[in-house]
Amino acid sequence: MFEIVPYLLICKFRESEKLMIVKVVLNNKEQNIDRTFDYEVPEGLEDKMQIGMRVLVPFGFRNKRVEGIVVGMPKFSDFDALKAVSKILGTEPVCPPETLKLCLWISQRYFCSLYQAIRLTTPPGMISGVSEKTENYARLAIDRDTAFELKEEFRRNRAVARARVLETLIMTDNIPLVKLVKEKGGTYDAVRYLTSKGYITVESEQVVREAYDEAKYEKTTAYTPTEEQKTVIDYLYNRIDNEECDKILLRGVTGSGKTEVFLQAIERVMEKGKNAIMLVPEISLTPQMVQRFVGRFGNRVAVIHSALSNGERYDQWNRIKKGEVRVVVGARSALFAPMKNIGIIILDEEHENSYKSETTPRYHAIEVAEKMSEDANCVLLLASATPSVTEYYKAKNGEYTLFEMTKRYNEGAMPTVKIVDMRGELFENKNRSPLSLALQAEIKKNLFIGQKTILFLNRRGYSTFVSCRECGEVINCPDCSIAMTYHKKSDSLSCHYCGYTMKNVTACPECGSKYVRYFGTGTQKIEEELKNLFPEAKVLRMDTDTTSQKGGHERILDKFKNEGADILLGTQMVTKGLDFHDVTLVGVLAADTALAVDDFRANEKGFSLFTQVCGRAGRGDVPGRAIIQTYQPFNATVNFAKTHDYEGFYKNEIIQRKRLNYPPFCDIIYIMVTGEDEALVKQRAEEIGDRIKKEMKNDKNIFSILGPAPAPIEKIRNNYRYRILLKCKNKDDSHGFLRSIYEEHEKNNKKTFLTIDTNPINMY
Repeated sequence: MFEIVPYLLICKFRESEKLMIVKVVLNNKEQNIDRTFDYEVPEGLEDKMQIGMRVLVPFGFRNKRVEGIVVGMPKFSDFDALKAVSKILGTEPVCPPETLKLCLWISQRYFCSLYQAIRLTTPPGMISGVSEKTENYARLAIDRDTAFELKEEFRRNRAVARARVLETLIMTDNIPLVKLVKEKGGTYDAVRYLTSKGYITVESEQVVREAYDEAKYEKTTAYTPTEEQKTVIDYLYNRIDNEECDKILLRGVTGSGKTEVFLQAIERVMEKGKNAIMLVPEISLTPQMVQRFVGRFGNRVAVIHSALSNGERYDQWNRIKKGEVRVVVGARSALFAPMKNIGIIILDEEHENSYKSETTPRYHAIEVAEKMSEDANCVLLLASATPSVTEYYKAKNGEYTLFEMTKRYNEGAMPTVKIVDMRGELFENKNRSPLSLALQAEIKKNLFIGQKTILFLNRRGYSTFVSCRECGEVINCPDCSIAMTYHKKSDSLSCHYCGYTMKNVTACPECGSKYVRYFGTGTQKIEEELKNLFPEAKVLRMDTDTTSQKGGHERILDKFKNEGADILLGTQMVTKGLDFHDVTLVGVLAADTALAVDDFRANEKGFSLFTQVCGRAGRGDVPGRAIIQTYQPFNATVNFAKTHDYEGFYKNEIIQRKRLNYPPFCDIIYIMVTGEDEALVKQRAEEIGDRIKKEMKNDKNIFSILGPAPAPIEKIRNNYRYRILLKCKNKDDSHGFLRSIYEEHEKNNKKTFLTIDTNPINMY
């Protein structure tokens, strides 16, 4: 693997003074190539060429044109005959030298090619040709008095369209050409005539596709912090003023005012002439979160998230690159925005799984942010009401500076939480509804007094799976070894892994029986139940199905806030980033689904979900209450959530982690081989497994191996999957060995794909 320094700074090649030479990393999907190639820059392109430019170059025997990125401009090459760059794409570099260094670090650490790492930092939609949007504007080229005389002359000569164009431009400095023609009575012929005479000009101007409407948000100013907030803010000010690199973890209960801490710290950074990156999980990036930052900092904020179109994301990226904004707010990918002179990086809800990429490059935003804060010598602030066990362990052991805010900003009490045993609902109360009688009573109370309710169920769709009661056949996805979910509204079955959709079945495809039934409960089914139980209530459902269209989140939350909706039902989307002062009741349905998962982090995830969603209640003046429905009423995690006892949960969980040797007491390495040929996948997995076992005899860092064996989900998208799970004392100590396995596979194996992931979120 090449080093960044040789191809950016040091060149030990044969001199060719007459030629400009560039080193290019290729985006070649047909071959696994992770190296640079030298190309000659033809005359006419030398002045435009810079490191970080996108180019088209001929590659291979047939000279197929392939896209690449220029990563170096040496004076020498060790090759006599070089092919020439075909074309420069775009007018500016998409990845400058300082960013290339970060990309190389990512490619090495997360087992991917340099080009895959570079793609993280390039503008969205780059390959599909997204660019600046422009619009033609018309304006006067003569003074208004002359224009007025001409307008009158055209009127007298019945040149009405020409007169209207001049009349409009006399009244306004400039106007979009389309509007001038379609709305103001002008014509393109009239515009061409007036332009030819020099009376008006038509010029193309960039139009920014805005990610938010600033006018919608009320301006805010900093408020006097509480004592707990002030302690944190004063510490941050000190670090910011002294430009010191520091890693800080802030644990603050829901409603304690963490966001105001962020805002005041960012304001200090901006006063010092520096910029800020503010990351939140995708599900927390609600209009309410955007409102807080735009309300405080106005159009100096850029917003980046997946709900934006490629064009909107490109324009936000471009505004950042041009230095027009001071704060970037966004999901994980916003970390790679072209922001310079960074003074603080903040990750809110740091415990969220969405900070870990599950596609190549499989980076973790916290690790990348740590690297960036070290390079920029700036503050890194992680925050959560329920920090991840691993990060909290690091803070407790001095790797982070730890602050804790234990009180709500308004001195309000945390919501009271009641646990309902769902076993008693069925056997004692004869209640077959997924809503307990206790929860039904509380919902009725809220409807009567005009207060709002949030219900959380971590499953969308109508039912979890469909099966035949006669032969037991479960309807699986034809391309994945996973049960399909029934969606009642469309009367269809859908695979939530690959997206395959089919019409619902009325007869068993295996035995022909008509006794096909639906099992499990999803948000659609709960929505139907709510409408049956409370026909007078206005219910809104918030899940992937209802928010897939552009602006879906905002429309639903707007209705919940302003249009008299009573109940908001949803998946994880309703657990984060919502602050409604009239929400006084929260219900957690089927809490067991979060705990009954084959994952050592199940308790951590469950505690976080329960605590976060319960924290949506009682954020105003009226005390909040919550109900957790479970078949495990004595489960320790559920009971810690009931009392909002993070410390108790952490102490209990860390004991279990140490006893079972799970992170943070080890690192887990996940190795997956996939491909369409099962025999070939199995063979390759076994070869890798044998190599690892030989290594374990000499290197005691890796102390446990599971597999190779078929993954729990054996097939996804018609690709068979074999996995190996390793436990090691320190992932860095085995990195070189694993890197050699990755590079050998990429070089010699074309029909199977290898994934190496450290401390993965999902291991299915």
